[in-house]
Amino acid sequence: MKNSALKRVPKLRFGTVGNKSALVDRVVQKIQEQILSERLVVGTKLPPEREFAERLGVSRTVLREAVRVLSAKGLLETCHGVGTTVRALTREEMVAPLNLFLRSWGRDVSLNHLHQVRSLLEVENIGLAAEQASEEDIHDLRRILEEMEAAKGTPFLFAAKDSEFHRRLAQTAHNPLLTLLLDSIHDLLVGIRELVAEESGLVERVMPAHIEMLECIVMRDAKRARQTMRAHLLAALDVQKKVIRSESDTQAAEPEPEQVCRERSVNNLRAIFRSTK
Repeated sequence: MKNSALKRVPKLRFGTVGNKSALVDRVVQKIQEQILSERLVVGTKLPPEREFAERLGVSRTVLREAVRVLSAKGLLETCHGVGTTVRALTREEMVAPLNLFLRSWGRDVSLNHLHQVRSLLEVENIGLAAEQASEEDIHDLRRILEEMEAAKGTPFLFAAKDSEFHRRLAQTAHNPLLTLLLDSIHDLLVGIRELVAEESGLVERVMPAHIEMLECIVMRDAKRARQTMRAHLLAALDVQKKVIRSESDTQAAEPEPEQVCRERSVNNLRAIFRSTK
């Protein structure tokens, strides 16, 4: 059967939307409701444009615009020769709006704001992780921790493994909403870790806390896990403020070519975290 890999809609339960003002918004809402309620599941192929428009009681132009809006939201995908199908939202698409907001309105966000959010999310997350971690979770965390140890002499690799450890820790609580919320600030935290990566004594200061975090999870000690994370976040905030102030006070006359990308990253973070008080 042609396009047999795609699911089809035998009969859509859409009522007539009508032809009043804001038809596009109403069509978008109608189709979106069907997708979110899983009446239209991922992979479902929508009917041909003419037929679909007739079912909705709108013009093909209105339907076409509604499909464009839903495609921009990541709910639909149109491919030449295949048609329009329902698609699954990716993590990147879900967290991108907040990342864009932080970049656009960074002047209103301080390191203290980020610390407060991390404290609200990561402290509770690790407590849940200590209570609910599976053997697979513990195995993965231990592996990443070993990779952090091996990367001690490579600052930016260590920073990457640090980010990986915290993201895996977020998943260990087995709460998809917590994971999503932590993912929304993940890219920002990656930038911060890269900024402080070459700070003298950083590894010696943060590594013991990560080892203790894993110990707490293995021992199912949620209270101690929360205490460890809270202390770690305070220590991290102290390092971040110190480095950003130091970077702001240092004016490099002619940065080396290999430093250009890092300098751009530093400048972006300075723009975001202008207030470090």
